[in-house]
Amino acid sequence: MKFIINIVFLTFVFSCTRTQKEEKKEFISREYFSVSEFSKKIDSLKSNAVKADSLIPMMPKEEKRLNNDYFQGSIHFLILDEDNSYYAINSLEPQISMCGVSPELSKQDSLDYISNSNQITDRIQPIKTSEITKILKKHKPAILNSYNNSPLIISFALKKDTLKGPTVYNIISFMEKDKMQLYTFRRMNEYELIKAK
Repeated sequence: MKFIINIVFLTFVFSCTRTQKEEKKEFISREYFSVSEFSKKIDSLKSNAVKADSLIPMMPKEEKRLNNDYFQGSIHFLILDEDNSYYAINSLEPQISMCGVSPELSKQDSLDYISNSNQITDRIQPIKTSEITKILKKHKPAILNSYNNSPLIISFALKKDTLKGPTVYNIISFMEKDKMQLYTFRRMNEYELIKAK
């Protein structure tokens, strides 16, 4: 849930502040990408924007029972290094979210969430990291989903916190240029680390 909140917030911030090129300079370096730095920058921007603008709607509280380390978007990429990656397609259909009408999650719901995430991870396929943009391009119509205005979320999990080189910068630049603006980054969870060996 926190990832979805961050995605909504990023979309809002990018549409209301400086140009995307200026924002990219702040967020993404060509020399390296750090998941922890990226998350801190998002949290800082979110905090500053809420303080500065009372018109920003209050974000819903994140669901504490969902383990964010297991979040996977419609297309999920595991990036081991600048050469080797994996990917799995969860679903190319938009997920309908009924905010405010779902009951509180139980412990079993949390366990099911992790189990479902692991089932998707079981379907990962090896690819070269350079092929990520080709996969995104192939599925661009489904990702943008302009028919019912419900774009899909793309998720990335990195093996290490930091990936040196322009790999992530190039992927994000491609996605932003092609209007694929709903994406998340996190570290790989234990199950993904085992499966991606």
